[in-house]
Amino acid sequence: MINYYFDNTNELKPFTHQLDANNDTLPPDNALRIAPEFRDGYWPCEQNGAWILIEDNRNKTVYNIETKEAEKIDYLGKIRDGFTLLKPFEFCTWNGEKWILDEDAKNEHLIKNNQNLKNSLINEASEKIALLQDIIDLDMQETDEEQQLKQRKKYRILLTRVDASDINAVFPAKPE
Repeated sequence: MINYYFDNTNELKPFTHQLDANNDTLPPDNALRIAPEFRDGYWPCEQNGAWILIEDNRNKTVYNIETKEAEKIDYLGKIRDGFTLLKPFEFCTWNGEKWILDEDAKNEHLIKNNQNLKNSLINEASEKIALLQDIIDLDMQETDEEQQLKQRKKYRILLTRVDASDINAVFPAKPE
């Protein structure tokens, strides 16, 4: 005979282990003499003197539908409300069943990146223009630095005209 033990301190009373039993004794309060059934994705738990199968998602990764944060499941039973096994992706939102692309968040991100790129390129152009202007003002120029200055100034003007709020903004090519 074998005693099949369960954790009676846990609400679901999950199977924990088995040990040989004496033929002339009764099983303890936390064991059954009936072998539990095992099936993928489920774990046997005691209920009213019988084994039932409870959904087992332990060690799976779930995602919070509000924060998108990942969590490992460490409990038996169905996945808790507010979580999903579906992995979120960039610029997504939960629609009640699955992750869908949040066009507004994506566009907002693109516009912010466009503005940052525009500012960065204008600053870079201004630094090069200032250096070239100093070279010319101090009459220290070498070949074609006056032409470079004109190209950089034209480039900076074209940059200021870029509409960074357009998600498909096109930036002018940098002068050589």
